[in-house]
Amino acid sequence: MSNKNYSNLDDSVLAALTKKGDGRAFEEITIRYIKLIYSLASKYTIDNYDTQDLVQEGLLAFLIACNTYDDKSGASFKNYAVKCSKNRYTDLIKKSKAKSAVPNSKIVPMETISDKTDEAQNVEDHVLEREYLKTFIQHLNAMLTVDERKVFNMYAEGYSYKEIAEQLDTTPKKIDNILQKIKRKLRGND
Repeated sequence: MSNKNYSNLDDSVLAALTKKGDGRAFEEITIRYIKLIYSLASKYTIDNYDTQDLVQEGLLAFLIACNTYDDKSGASFKNYAVKCSKNRYTDLIKKSKAKSAVPNSKIVPMETISDKTDEAQNVEDHVLEREYLKTFIQHLNAMLTVDERKVFNMYAEGYSYKEIAEQLDTTPKKIDNILQKIKRKLRGND
């Protein structure tokens, strides 16, 4: 399918293609929503996470949304993906509080989201966003081992640590260690 054809596809179709492993479909849907992902990420402050970490978590939430979205549910993909992102950030906050009792003063409440995806994008922004995403995906693939990619993809598809461990014939603790290593690599700490 040519690039032009992907840009004409509906979000639900792109999500379905992404679920089948079509990386180009994920790239296209992410380009559509990259400003929204940044906007969502900017609403949160979580200890040990900078803006890029939160954007990466948002991208992961969008990948999970693509892999779990059901267009028969009646919700638009956009609403579903935003809900997945909010849930992901909320989970990160809960985990952070559980580990280090983050003071409430460090948590930035989420304001209403201004939807900039409906505004016309200029060509330069579109090209820069596409290049950023392409570079991010290439960087991710280059830095992860084959096993890490398997674990990452299963996690992104919504599998629990236990389910991943069962399928890969290992322990949930080993899966947790692999996912922590992936996060360190994404942050540049490994």
